[in-house]
Amino acid sequence: MKLLLQKPVLLFFAFGVFLTLLLFAKICITGFVIGGDGLGYYAYLRSMLVDGDLQFANEFLEYNQFGQGVPNPYQRTATDHVPNRLFIGPALLWVPFFLVAHALTILAEHFGFPLEPDGYSVLYQFFVGLGSIIYGLLGLVFIYKIIIRFFHRNVALLSTGLIALGTNVFYYLTIEPTMSHSMSMFTVSLFAFIWVRDIGNRQKKAVVLLGLTAGLMILIRPQNALFLVLIVIEWLGVLKTESGFVSNFRKQIIEVGLFGIALLLALLPQFVVWKIIYGHFLVYSYGGAIFNFANPHLLDSLFSAKHGLISWTPALLLALVGVFLFLWKHSKIGVALIIAFILQWYLNASCNFSFGNTFGGRTYINCSFIFAIGLAMFLTMTKKWVVPTRFLLAALIAWNLLFVAQYALGMLPHEEAVDFKLVWHNKFNVLREIFSIFSKII
Repeated sequence: MKLLLQKPVLLFFAFGVFLTLLLFAKICITGFVIGGDGLGYYAYLRSMLVDGDLQFANEFLEYNQFGQGVPNPYQRTATDHVPNRLFIGPALLWVPFFLVAHALTILAEHFGFPLEPDGYSVLYQFFVGLGSIIYGLLGLVFIYKIIIRFFHRNVALLSTGLIALGTNVFYYLTIEPTMSHSMSMFTVSLFAFIWVRDIGNRQKKAVVLLGLTAGLMILIRPQNALFLVLIVIEWLGVLKTESGFVSNFRKQIIEVGLFGIALLLALLPQFVVWKIIYGHFLVYSYGGAIFNFANPHLLDSLFSAKHGLISWTPALLLALVGVFLFLWKHSKIGVALIIAFILQWYLNASCNFSFGNTFGGRTYINCSFIFAIGLAMFLTMTKKWVVPTRFLLAALIAWNLLFVAQYALGMLPHEEAVDFKLVWHNKFNVLREIFSIFSKII
């Protein structure tokens, strides 16, 4: 254990192996990996690389054979394309993994295995799921790298581990890896790492890299655009606190220009896709999402039994307390983080806060780096109470993992409020169910 703590890369690798084994088990049990919004993201990938177009009718018809909920394959846009409300970012990140699966499928077919390079087989699905896991792991690595800039390495490992095992991040790394959330965590954490690393000493290359990363995180989920407030706050702070107003103003103008150009370049694939599918470079494709900014469900979004962030993931209550405590030592960065979270909170609460079939507040997963900093601060403040704190962390992780298992096995309602008494009473039944399932696989 001491060696693992000294070499965090071994811990991340071991966790990656564990997640890969769970992915393999999911395929053995269900026969598929891609589901939910992953169907829309994957349609981009398969259509571009197999069919050479963005005509999704055949992809969605094929999925419909499995009874999956995909867009209407008979609906058409002005350019005679099937609409796809989702962004293209996840498909772009999956490209290397799809190509590996495609090459292996062709090779297997050559040696007589019954596989067709059609983009639908289990091999394709496995590698796409593996890609999401790897990006999720990289997101955790960048979270860890952010935390060690402020806290001890052991605290960073514990807080990162709690994000991985004690929140709904675990569900979207294992049960539904082809949703965008693991990749959203990766891109936002990368953006936040670059932002934190270069605060006060940002060179032109770093500004361009930050802009490209910002574009990528928006390509994954458009709500991630709200994290641009971090760089905006930095620019405003430089203007107010540094000497040499004129020279700094010129520097800021250059930075804003470089950042904006890099951001637009990164977003270019989405503009092209919209032009092809809808006939316009700028489109609001989320036509089904209804926002009520005048009446947000702020408390429900956090505490409702119907997928509330804190009610389903109590570890994040400690995280939010820790973020406010973080203000004492790092007031400027702390304020920026709190503002970024509040914007995400307000947006999520203004939409359908429960987001249908979802494990907890999945739209908050992009805030994982903020939660991890808060957890690290909480652990630092409670370091005198080692035994109670460790017991609390173990209990929070056990609660989350058993909750995930119950939800995944259909022991709890997916779109309605849960009865937490039922969650508690199911804890032994779910262990027996898990043992039974894995004994059949083995």
